[in-house]
Amino acid sequence: MDLGRQHTPVVTPVTTVTDPQSRNLGYSVEERICHVIDASEIELKPSEIARKIHTPHKPTAGQYTSVRVICARLLQRGLVIQPYPGAYCSKITYGVRFVPLMLHNVRLHSNLCVDVKSDVIVEVVGGVTVRAAFGSERKKVSGVISCDAGMSRDACLFAVNRWFELVEGKLGFCLNDLVVTTWELNKDHAGIRIDGVQCVTKRDLYGMIERTYQKEENLVRKEWKVSTPMSLNKFEEAVSKGLAGMEKAQDIKELKTEVRGVWEALKFNNSQMLELGRFVEAVSKSQLSLVDRVVDLEKGLIVLSNSVTKLVEVLAGNPTTNDKSKVSRPDDDADGFEYVR
Repeated sequence: MDLGRQHTPVVTPVTTVTDPQSRNLGYSVEERICHVIDASEIELKPSEIARKIHTPHKPTAGQYTSVRVICARLLQRGLVIQPYPGAYCSKITYGVRFVPLMLHNVRLHSNLCVDVKSDVIVEVVGGVTVRAAFGSERKKVSGVISCDAGMSRDACLFAVNRWFELVEGKLGFCLNDLVVTTWELNKDHAGIRIDGVQCVTKRDLYGMIERTYQKEENLVRKEWKVSTPMSLNKFEEAVSKGLAGMEKAQDIKELKTEVRGVWEALKFNNSQMLELGRFVEAVSKSQLSLVDRVVDLEKGLIVLSNSVTKLVEVLAGNPTTNDKSKVSRPDDDADGFEYVR
């Protein structure tokens, strides 16, 4: 057997690599995109995904386009979800940054001066239902433009134009006195639930009805219904300005909430730093007190050493013959006793 020809089998990893260098290990762009979306706690736009998978280099225009196409393909295959147009996430997250307001249930009608045959025309395009109803008794044509997921401003105006085409194609003339009776704004919040109540409805000072309810298992919808009749031009102006104003106000509110959270975090951090400073100050005072005790002990030892030295010197400088504590009597003393003072 030729041992020089033996090769160790190469095992291909099955799990997704989590480090940023995964692009150098042979993983496809689609796998890296899925990993970036899975690892994110908030929704991501294709441009953000492209910057993450190609870091530290700046993506080219072709790489941006490739990521956008792959994200759309993953959405069609059901591997990712889209909380709102232009953003992708792999699961229902709590960190959706900005959920746009959408239009829904636009109702409009127009009075006719001619007799018309009763009829109903319904057309569904891309999830948007355009319905036109002709009434012979009241000589009136009414319409409903609805979409369960909601429509953007451009999609709603496109649906209104389509309604005009259906009605004018049926009547053979243009409408003049079209009135928008009611329309709704909705905003969906994914990943949360309402416990205890099914629906909350209130009316504000301007007649707008606000309603919040649990639409699906993990989806809460908030709706605003405008019941003030207005012309089509006023409706377009309200949608263009009012919707943008509400979105801007909502964005400001969410930013304030985030800033408040950051402020609370800073307050907590400052409190921790203050406690740490107090602890360090207490430790420093304790160390200084210990040093003062050591200094006092050293001074006491020096004084004691000086006293011992003086005592030794006194004892060393006084011999026995000079000791005045012992006195002897003369030799002629008869009793022979030694007197000691």
